[in-house]
Amino acid sequence: MKLLIADDQTSLHTFLDKTMNWTALGITEIKHAYDGRETLQQLGEFLPDIVILDIQMPFMSGIETLQQLDDSIKKPKTVIVSAHDEFTYAREALRLDVYQYLLKPVDVVLLKKTILELTSAIHAEQQSVLAHEFGKLVHSRSAYANSLAVVERACGLLKLQQCAVLHIEGESLSEPLLAEWLLQAEPSLIPVVYRKSRNKYSCLLGITAPMPESRLLELCQETLSRIQAHIPEPAVSIGASRMMDGCHADQLPELLEQSEEAGRLSFYTCEPVNAYQKEAFNEAWGMQHFQSYEQAYREMVVREFAPEAARKLTAEMFDYFRSSRIPPEDVYSLVLHFLYVIAQSIPTMGRSRTKLDNITMDDLRSYRNIRELELLFMSLIDHIASIMKGPNLTEDMVMRVKQYVDLNYGEDLSLQMVADRFGVDRFQLSRLFKQEMNVNYWNYVIQIRMEKAAELLLRTEEKNSVIASVTGFVDESHFSRTFKKYYDVSPKQYRQLHRGEKH
Repeated sequence: MKLLIADDQTSLHTFLDKTMNWTALGITEIKHAYDGRETLQQLGEFLPDIVILDIQMPFMSGIETLQQLDDSIKKPKTVIVSAHDEFTYAREALRLDVYQYLLKPVDVVLLKKTILELTSAIHAEQQSVLAHEFGKLVHSRSAYANSLAVVERACGLLKLQQCAVLHIEGESLSEPLLAEWLLQAEPSLIPVVYRKSRNKYSCLLGITAPMPESRLLELCQETLSRIQAHIPEPAVSIGASRMMDGCHADQLPELLEQSEEAGRLSFYTCEPVNAYQKEAFNEAWGMQHFQSYEQAYREMVVREFAPEAARKLTAEMFDYFRSSRIPPEDVYSLVLHFLYVIAQSIPTMGRSRTKLDNITMDDLRSYRNIRELELLFMSLIDHIASIMKGPNLTEDMVMRVKQYVDLNYGEDLSLQMVADRFGVDRFQLSRLFKQEMNVNYWNYVIQIRMEKAAELLLRTEEKNSVIASVTGFVDESHFSRTFKKYYDVSPKQYRQLHRGEKH
């Protein structure tokens, strides 16, 4: 902290230098001025935090010096020393926001007390400044040019030797409580806590004494213990960035991102405290691998649902999540997608909605780690199994057969083959299908195949032979005859007619 002593009496300068232990009071730099003009110059160039100012000096009084300070120069905390016990001077000093008015000869004890009060006030102000700038940074994710100097000055005045950023997530917390618990864990800290959302906080840790990185994790663990001692059954996680020497505003966005990435690590580690790891998640994963899971879940529900097979598939999928380190938010999205796929595949004829229909991303995010999320998915597998074994077995079976046909229109869909797959007598299947769907089974197969064939004729340039094969016909001539019987035109005519309508 910088101090300017401005007095035309050399004896006062000598006296203060001999009697005051400036370092113990938090003063790191001192300059002297001996008249009003020199004082004004030093105020503009040295930019002191505190000035001890005589009222009566050559060229310009102390009061006039303060009055002439440019608005661009931050006014220092000022202590007036004067031999004049006059109300006019005191009143003007108050108007100029002078902190203390001391009479000569200077009372050293009172001056020490005043300097300590001022350094304490400056520390509080700079912590407030740092909190304001850190809040802007959290929102903008970048350090603006005009913030750099402000943060650098605040860090200098607060004597920060290192800094780190924590990402803290948990219910029933608050900024003051978190700051208090961090200070209890390490009194040399200057914690700046900013609430990002309802249950997420970013904390800038200003470190005033050298600290190894291992101590930072210990500090997080101790803070977690204090939280757990005060809040019953908390679900709290703490992610710690790397430590940075000094406190440079242009590097804070990187520390902020590191802390949040460290916080996300708890999803896989299932541990409440985690340190930043470079490239902890695989951002380059692709959806292709999961298409097989999607198809498998669809077929499991459409066919006879086997809970054990579904659990095995689910365990395999979650093991893949773990080994691939897919970002947690993407895992939540994939899980929601698969639940939607399963829900859409469950026969719904005559049935109320299931638990799966109402699950949202926020619901899934409340399961904080992959272990909890997997347990949820497994419980929903059991829920599906109970649905499939419930009432309306006839409707369910028919709907599963229908969905199987819809998905596998290019495969062998003979009544015997499908009946065998679903474990039912083919005559019973034929009767039940007609009863529930109001259409003959084989007529429904032809309907689906014709609709798909018509779609391919309009959407692609494929030959009739290819479309025939894709839609389950063994030869092109059989396909063409069936198509003409169904639509009253040949495949070629259908393509020409309907494409002409579009133009």
